[in-house]
Amino acid sequence: MINSDIELLKSQKNFKTAFSILQDVLNGRCPELILLERLYGGKKAKIIQAIIKEYLINADFKNRIVRATNDDAPMEIALARREVENDANYQKIHAAILLDKVPEVKTLETFYGEYAAAVRRILELYAELNLKRKCEISASSHLNRVGACVFQLKMNDTGKYNYSSTAVMHDSIEDLLRLTTSKNGKGIDADKYNAFIDDYIPEDLQNGVKILTNHYNLIISFITGKLKEEDKAFSSKNILAELHTIEKQKPAELIKYVSKMIELIAKIEVEENELDTIKWECYKNLYLEGIAHSTVLKDDHRIYEIKGVDLSDNSHGKGSLSIDARIRNINKNLMWGIKGYAMQSSWKPFNDHIEEVVQDALFSAEFIILSDLLKPDSSMDFMMSTLLKIEKLENVFFVK
Repeated sequence: MINSDIELLKSQKNFKTAFSILQDVLNGRCPELILLERLYGGKKAKIIQAIIKEYLINADFKNRIVRATNDDAPMEIALARREVENDANYQKIHAAILLDKVPEVKTLETFYGEYAAAVRRILELYAELNLKRKCEISASSHLNRVGACVFQLKMNDTGKYNYSSTAVMHDSIEDLLRLTTSKNGKGIDADKYNAFIDDYIPEDLQNGVKILTNHYNLIISFITGKLKEEDKAFSSKNILAELHTIEKQKPAELIKYVSKMIELIAKIEVEENELDTIKWECYKNLYLEGIAHSTVLKDDHRIYEIKGVDLSDNSHGKGSLSIDARIRNINKNLMWGIKGYAMQSSWKPFNDHIEEVVQDALFSAEFIILSDLLKPDSSMDFMMSTLLKIEKLENVFFVK
């Protein structure tokens, strides 16, 4: 498997030295002075070695199993993403999206078949709302990359366009729907949720799109909007109070997500960055688990695979994210892979995609660390930063 970020770093003359230092630290060893001198020079090497040594005394790396690099891991998702870019119809669709235009139905039919008109309506909404990604390009560019990649991977049922069309709509509910307060001024307007899905998502795709939708983020967005209007803090206490208000309302399909959030938030200990912590705990304990559960229940791995393609695409475009967001993205990919392995599927394409995403997560983590190690200035600072980032990426670097 080839990772373009790592390949770029390999061109630097000190790459092998930096990689050796990283491996030493991961294995709980303080790198030899000669290695550090080669990378940082004789005047800085001793103090950097002292920093590492002091850090490793308190770190718990010695009894950990380092995740092995698999250079032979499949790269079907990455290759499909590259191959589809050469398709003339994909180019027309994507160019239109990037220029804030709406692609023609005829062109969309290449990847989305009988669902092309519905896909166009979704893309039209993105254009009208002018939704952007962190890198400032249209948010629907991500949707089209994921949908077209799923098509290129031949994940659709024979003669159908069901999974590529589900993939292109996977973020549409969360991105486009803004839940509002119900008519009596309390709780969520659940009718708006149902009306949006009925109006914009084809009936036979609704279940798959709903499974892929992060309803927990959708509900949190509603609650934080309400708290902001009332000038209240985004604390777990206030979020729980709003969830209980919604629970009393019993808002149809949304009630199951509300109940799970109440149970989870009541158990977790939150000391700071409460909102971010709650979102993260909901993601890993409820959202991702929900997709995995549906996969096993329905004996249909395609929806879970689509999530993997989505995560892979986010990883591929991670350069515009903050370092914390990049680390969170890498951890998401790893969690998706671990839950996938736990399904113990005998279906080779599914297992190949898991192996690819997990290996890409490891390469992405290595890239973050090695980039810091290879910085020529402020070497002490970057070394300390590196050690702290390894802690945040421990689930990627180490096998539990």
